[in-house]
Amino acid sequence: MRRRNLLKLSALGATLAFFGDKIHEFDGLNHQQLVIDKQNLSTSLASTEKSFFSRLKIDWTTSVAESTPFVFGSNDYEITILERAKDPIFQNLLTELNIPLIRIHHSQLCDRWTDSETKSWNEATIKACYDASYPHRPTIIQNIPRWPKWMKTEGKNLLAPSEHDNYVTLCAELVNILNQRQKRQIIYWEPLNELEKRYEKANRLDELWQIYNKAAKAMKAKDPSIKIGGPVMNYDNTRILDNFLENCAENVDFISWHRYGTGNPEKSTDELMAITPGYKKQVRKLRSITSRYIPERKIPLLLGEYNINYSWRSGELRQNSHIGAVWFASVLKHLAESDIDMATSWHLKNNIYGMIDRQNNLRPVATVFAWGNKYLTGTVVETDSDNPQIESLAVNQESGRRSLLLINKSSAPAQVNLQMFPNKFSAQKVEAVSLTENGITDIADPLAIIKFQSVTMSGYSLILFKFANI
Repeated sequence: MRRRNLLKLSALGATLAFFGDKIHEFDGLNHQQLVIDKQNLSTSLASTEKSFFSRLKIDWTTSVAESTPFVFGSNDYEITILERAKDPIFQNLLTELNIPLIRIHHSQLCDRWTDSETKSWNEATIKACYDASYPHRPTIIQNIPRWPKWMKTEGKNLLAPSEHDNYVTLCAELVNILNQRQKRQIIYWEPLNELEKRYEKANRLDELWQIYNKAAKAMKAKDPSIKIGGPVMNYDNTRILDNFLENCAENVDFISWHRYGTGNPEKSTDELMAITPGYKKQVRKLRSITSRYIPERKIPLLLGEYNINYSWRSGELRQNSHIGAVWFASVLKHLAESDIDMATSWHLKNNIYGMIDRQNNLRPVATVFAWGNKYLTGTVVETDSDNPQIESLAVNQESGRRSLLLINKSSAPAQVNLQMFPNKFSAQKVEAVSLTENGITDIADPLAIIKFQSVTMSGYSLILFKFANI
């Protein structure tokens, strides 16, 4: 696939800027556009490709789930290197995006934050990295992915039994440093990350669960208020989750797993778009299993990592284009409708992945998360489409506000018939903005679209409608 031109900071930064003013008013910023400017959507966004028709029903009176800001979280590892964490432009972008939930993870975190000579955490480094990060003060999930290289291992990087207690002590000490000495009040902790496959292959899963149980108890001994989660699976493996809960249920405060779309950059975009409803199914499946083992407690679920491609060497580019923005919007729609408790995308900044590239340019997916945090939290209501390539996420927000996100997962333009119940928008101001291959565009006269119940969407595009108080 050819690399698409990324939307630069000047374009998306302007788009994000209007979120900071009145929640349901555009602020008149002149968004940079490549082709169109304030033209009628039905004539300006249609491509030359033959369009298809779809009917979309939105029932504003029927609730299906609650969407919280924690659905729109992400991962960060810039914090693990002080020079990167201190980048003021990056930190300012995080403030603009206002990502409410950040999972701190890097496979080499323990090596970056520990001293191989003293075999302990470098507290000064940790303090400096944390102090330089997250001026908007998000909720943190602190992951401790694995043991540092200076601990002894066996076989294919399995922790030597003689080091089990040392690793447990290391995990507990990080809780002590961050929550007791530095007063960071970090609630969510993961003492493992994607280790179940190597331990299962070695027929030593019981050792991994012993490490988890010991770590959970030792960490809570340092701060009883924290919540410990696992098993941080590579994917939603129900057999592994069963085994984990059989052995660790009493020490589980939340369940975490990862799920990527593919490892193959040649997988068709149609196939990638078709799998997004599976995210809702996996949440419900894992919740059912967890409830069976722990019926007496409500256990939150965390999708800790997700993106289009898990292989950073694959050459995948779609995750950083408008196609990736549409894919993420669809995944977030299904996560919001699943009633998931927490989700953190992979991730905030990188040249291969991320909402932000290494040059601090915002990518299209950044807009999706900004929309989500601002407009798509609240009571999710029932929607129905007669075509799986056209989706929507409809949310009743506080004070009578409503938002509707339309998603075209096809490369072809679509003529969408909107059927909303109740349809009481004629006497109020309606605003809308679109995300397409050409950038971000304010939609002229969106009220006319609502009145005529018809809108044309270009291929791989999003439209966000915002309705003022009813």
